[in-house]
Amino acid sequence: MAVNDSALPILARYECASYGLPKHLRLREAFINAIAAGELAVGTKVMGERELSHALGLSLGTTQKGLSRLTDEGFLVRRQGHGTFVGSQRQAISGSWHLRFTRPGSSAELPVYASIVDRCTTQDEGPWSIALGRDLKGYVRITRRLDVGGDFHCASHMHLPASRFSKLLRTARKRLDNINLKQVLAEDFAAPTLQAEGSATVVNLLPDDADLMGVAARGVALQVLITGYSFGQIPITYQRVVVPATDCAMKLDFNPPRSSPQARSREHEAAHLGA
Repeated sequence: MAVNDSALPILARYECASYGLPKHLRLREAFINAIAAGELAVGTKVMGERELSHALGLSLGTTQKGLSRLTDEGFLVRRQGHGTFVGSQRQAISGSWHLRFTRPGSSAELPVYASIVDRCTTQDEGPWSIALGRDLKGYVRITRRLDVGGDFHCASHMHLPASRFSKLLRTARKRLDNINLKQVLAEDFAAPTLQAEGSATVVNLLPDDADLMGVAARGVALQVLITGYSFGQIPITYQRVVVPATDCAMKLDFNPPRSSPQARSREHEAAHLGA
């Protein structure tokens, strides 16, 4: 069977993909790397599922699973009656402080992609109300699913004071997907995160978190609790991240990345006012 030219980069990169990954994730990684390298341009028509399965030596179900995930994530676009095409390249979160992972034996950080699962206002109190202080309007809760390099998923739950950040409920979803929320707070609310502190413990995996991460609801997971502070040491975020059992390493660093000139100017001004 002749192989479509557009499939050649996929075949080559599939062979080079991480052998420790399930086959459908290897296929996903091959597509993402080929798109990132410019080997598959936006709008390129993708080889049919059956032909691609045959060329790769995969079952049709495995190929469909990989392509379906790429479609859900926006890397591929299906056009009824016309086929499947390469979509726009998805951007990983940049400037992350504490959601950084590496595979065994590698120092290269895995890309982390985030997608909104739910956002709402809650009047419930918990560890977040202790960390952030009581807010008469309640708390904005943002739940996101974090895709770590296609290897595994984490659950992220962030609480913020509703009296200050309720606008996040009306912010366009695409503004909050695949972005460090600290960037949104700094740009949209003039509330940069200048400091953070946190702790990590091993906990029993909760069913809701297991469902969000796509793993069996049993066993234990790593729970990371992070409080972020802005000007005047005011707490603005309380985040709970749940990481499933994985052989990847998580870098724990609660120091902010190097500030932009604008952020450094604001920090200097805040320090001057607080002097």
